[in-house]
Amino acid sequence: MKDKLFLALMEAQRAHGHLSMQGFQKLNLSEGQPKTLYILLRAEGCVQKELAEMARVRPASMTVLLDRMEKQGYILRKETRVSGGKRAYRVYMTPEGKVKARQVEELVEVLEERAFSGFSGEERNLLLQMLGRVADNLS
Repeated sequence: MKDKLFLALMEAQRAHGHLSMQGFQKLNLSEGQPKTLYILLRAEGCVQKELAEMARVRPASMTVLLDRMEKQGYILRKETRVSGGKRAYRVYMTPEGKVKARQVEELVEVLEERAFSGFSGEERNLLLQMLGRVADNLS
C-alpha cells in the first residue's frame, strides 16, 4: 500500500533512520551531529551561518549543536569578519572530529550500498534526482 509518496517516504525513513541511528549511537553521536560532520568534511572552515543553511536548520539550532560538539572536542570555531565587518565564526574540525566524520562517512557508504542493492547506477541517480525535486517543490 505504498501508492502515496508520504507512505513510501515514511517507510523508507523508518528503515533507514533505524539503521543509521543504531550506527550513530555506537559512534556516540547525537541527532544532527552526523550530518554536520559529514558536511564539514566537504566544507570545513565555512561560516557558521552557511553551515546552518547547508544543513537546513535554523541558525539558533546550529549554535546549540555546535556548542555541544565543541564541548565534546569535535569542532572549534574561529572568529572572523564578514561583509560589512560583522563578526562571524568559521567552523573547523579537530583531529578527533575528523576521525568521527570519517566514521560517519563509512557508515553512510555502507547504508547506501545496502539501500541501493539491486539498483542500477542509472536507477540510483534517477531516484536521487527525483527526491531532490520533491524536496525543492516542498521547500
